[in-house]
This record gives sequence, C-alpha cells and structure tokens, in this order.
Amino acid sequence: MVASMVGLVAAALVVALLVGASLGKGSASTGGPAGGPGVARADAAQAQQTLSTALEAVATAASGGGSLASVDTATLSAAEPALTFVSGPSTGPSTVSVASTPGGSGNVTLADRSTDGTCWLVWEASDAPVYYGAEPDQAACDAPALAAPPTPSAGIDWQQSSFPAG
Repeated sequence: MVASMVGLVAAALVVALLVGASLGKGSASTGGPAGGPGVARADAAQAQQTLSTALEAVATAASGGGSLASVDTATLSAAEPALTFVSGPSTGPSTVSVASTPGGSGNVTLADRSTDGTCWLVWEASDAPVYYGAEPDQAACDAPALAAPPTPSAGIDWQQSSFPAG
C-alpha cells in the first residue's frame, strides 16, 4: 500500500512537471502571456461569444414583445441575466452596449469591447440578414442606432454571416 502511494505521488509530480513545461513553452512562443497573439484571439472569441449569447437574448426578448422594436436593456437583462446590458458604452467583454431603432418591426445593434480594444458589433432586423462588424483600437464602444442595414464605413468593417477578421 505504501509503495502504491509513493508511485502515485511520483506520477503526479511527473505530470505536474510536464504540464508546467508545456505551458511555459506555449507562452514563450507567443511573446508572453499578456498581449500575445493567442491572447488577442481568445479575447476576440470571448467578445464574439458574448454577442452570440446576446443575440439569443434578443430573440427571447423579441418573442415576448412581438418585435425587435420592443427590445431594450431591461428585457435583455431579463432574458440573459449573466450579461450586463447597457445603453452606454461597453467597457469590457461581459458588458453589451445596446441601441435599438423603433418603427416597423425595429432593429437592434449590439456592441462588445474585447480587452484588446476591438469593438465587436452585431446588427439585427427582422426583415434583413444579420450583420457583424469590428472596429479596432477603441477605449470603449457604443452600439450605434442604425435605421438601415450597415455598410462598411470609416473604421467599422461590416459583413453578413460572420464576424470579420478584426
């Protein structure tokens, strides 16, 4: 029994050393853990996932009120309490800026700032395809109220179907 315990402890030490060495190699090849390309991609993925979750909240909130025109920060917060929805700027990856445009069936723009400074955006209307956008190097990002489908403009790269490369 003692030999088994010593063997388990030795195996655990070997695994810990191997894992530590592997993690050290990964961060050295990306230029360090803070600010490496892998970290930037992870930050972008987190912000994009937040916006995908927020889009699900938009669908839930709109189904209760009948249209996107009824979607606001309160209905979104009720639909997805894990996120913070604000009418002002998004200053971090779990705070989603919301702007809606009433009239007709309405539309909603969502924005989320990743920690690398990229402002990720999503625009949805019931009668148009979903548009995704990115605007790099932002201290904060506000969701713009857009009455019509977005078009690429100064600084914001908009496209249909998926997020731009950013």
